[in-house]
Amino acid sequence: MKFSIDSAMIDMFPKVKIGVLVVRNIDNSKGQIFSALFRKAERDIREKYQLEELATVPKIADWREAYRKFGFKPSLNRSSIEALMRRILQGKEVPSINPIVDAYNLVSIISLLPAGGDDIDQTDGDITLTMADGTEHFIMLGSDKSEEIKKGEVIYRDEKEVLCRSWNYRECDKSKITKDTKNVCLVLEGLEHTSEEEILEALAKLRELLTPFCTGTFQEFYLHKGNLAAVFSS
Repeated sequence: MKFSIDSAMIDMFPKVKIGVLVVRNIDNSKGQIFSALFRKAERDIREKYQLEELATVPKIADWREAYRKFGFKPSLNRSSIEALMRRILQGKEVPSINPIVDAYNLVSIISLLPAGGDDIDQTDGDITLTMADGTEHFIMLGSDKSEEIKKGEVIYRDEKEVLCRSWNYRECDKSKITKDTKNVCLVLEGLEHTSEEEILEALAKLRELLTPFCTGTFQEFYLHKGNLAAVFSS
């Protein structure tokens, strides 16, 4: 199985950096494991940032500019990290979903990086970060309604359909991570104001959080303009 960045993405987003963590044989059935860590992370965010200044934070501004580049208004279609940050700065808690999703959401707000993932037992073939040709369709998490994808929109897709639209705005229903999920491909994303070291540190933190629930293997990959593909066992 291969995870790759389409070379056309590099022409438009030369500073893109993707950390990939493939995890096998996880027990994802446990309840709220990271509550105390979330509450601390939320307090730290509220002490450091103001809602009205969020758009000027360099890592957030990177994603706003990226969304504009592929034709979406960042005030309407927010990157996953901006959505999480806004929720926290509005005084709300990040909800617990399951250990895998909670772990990547926690690392996301600690590192200020968008994060997401797929149950790879539910995907079809290779996964690619690319730009849509306008013929694709997408079924959002929790929905059964097919949505049209805009030509030029940044998407993750497998060999059959779109897994995540508008880069990291909305994930699909097909490969959602549930309590029964055992094998996942998780991603952490960065642009101009994110360094390689930050991606690697975030990957290490994500692995640390998931290790107590995993009796299988971990594989880590760092993708960028000089290394566009990662191959792992399916």
